Order: sequence, then structure tokens, then C-alpha cells
Amino acid sequence: MVDCSKCGKNNSDDAVFCTNCGVSLRSDVGATIEQQAQRFAQNMEQAGKRIGDQVSKAAKQFHEGTQKEARHFEERLDRMGKRAETWYERSFGPVGPLLESFIFLIVFRLIIMVMELPNDDAPEVQTVAAILLVYILPFFALSLLSNYTQYLSKKFFQIKVFSPLLYAIFFVLFCWIISRILYDASTHFSIPDIRIAAVSLENSLPSIFVFVLLIGYVILMLNLPKDHGKKP
Repeated sequence: MVDCSKCGKNNSDDAVFCTNCGVSLRSDVGATIEQQAQRFAQNMEQAGKRIGDQVSKAAKQFHEGTQKEARHFEERLDRMGKRAETWYERSFGPVGPLLESFIFLIVFRLIIMVMELPNDDAPEVQTVAAILLVYILPFFALSLLSNYTQYLSKKFFQIKVFSPLLYAIFFVLFCWIISRILYDASTHFSIPDIRIAAVSLENSLPSIFVFVLLIGYVILMLNLPKDHGKKP
């Protein structure tokens, strides 16, 4: 039913004009529908805004909570790592790097022993094992150099200053051993490309040394302010 805006007469829904005063009823219906539509749109907009604000707030809280938990987890891991490192240094002291090198030597030798097992499908593996066995002691010496450089750098600032040089020497020696292994492999397997790679690597050793040395000192200079800041 539609009420006339002029006389208040109650008219049927399909009435075009008021049966009492003859005023058009269509404009009122359209205005009413338009007002209701606008009111509905406003309500929906407000509801959407409230929901959006709630979702944004919840997402922000979740993000902040996740970051907080991540920081706490990282701090716990850092504390655990420091406690483990303190326990390791207190338990083994200067013998620790030597122990690490011996563990590396044992693991490396076990790998070679596995490679030495008879294998009819891949007999080349035994040849590679024989080549690696020749260089097991040089690898052990490099492990000692690396481990003691790291250990002494934490104890003495003078060693820390020279640690990039020691690491550069370590890396160059490592590359030289790799080039020797490639050269021996090219001799056993008659593969010219491996020999070319070995020669190229060996010729690049001076450049590698300079590059690693520069990178090491850049990293050292960047970390020096942090190290000084940690001192009491």
C-alpha cells in the first residue's frame, strides 16, 4: 500500500494517482526507493569500513606478534649458540680446533672408504677415491689452518687483524689442491677439458688471492665498530 503525500489516503500498490486527491504517487515511490537504496548503500559502506578496519587491525596485530615471536626465537637461538660455544671453549679450549680437524679427517676418510668399495657399474669412483686419498693430509692441514684462525681471531685482536690474510692463503691453497685433483683426474680419465679447467684455475690463483684478501679486509673493517662496541 502507498500513502499519498498530500492527503494521506491509503492507495493500492499499483495505483498511479491518489484516489482521493489525484496527486501522482509514482514520484513518492521512486523517492522512497531511492532513499532506501541510499540508506542501504551507506549502511553497507559503513559496515564494510568497520570490517576493513577490524581486518586491518587484526592483520597488524598478527604481524607485530609474529615479528615479536621471531625476535624472541632468534634471541633464544643466539643465547643457545653462545652457551654452546662457551661450553665448547671451556671444555676443549685450544684443543677444540684440533678436534674439529680430526673429525673432518675421519669423516673424509670414511667417505673415501665408501667410494673404494667395489662397484662394477661405476669403476671410476674408485679412481676418484684414490685421487682424493692422496690429498687427504693437505685437506687436514687446511682444516687446521681455518679452525685455528677462527679460534685465535676470537681470542686475540692482533690475529683478527691478520685473519683475512690467513683466510686468503687458506682459500688459495684450497683452490690449488682442487686444481691438482682436476689435473690428476684428467690424466686418469684422459679428458682434455678437465686439464684445461685445472690449468685455468691454477693460473687464476694470484687474482683469487687478491680478491679474497680485499673482500676479507672489507668485511673486517665493517665489523670492527661492532666488535669495539661489544667491549666494556
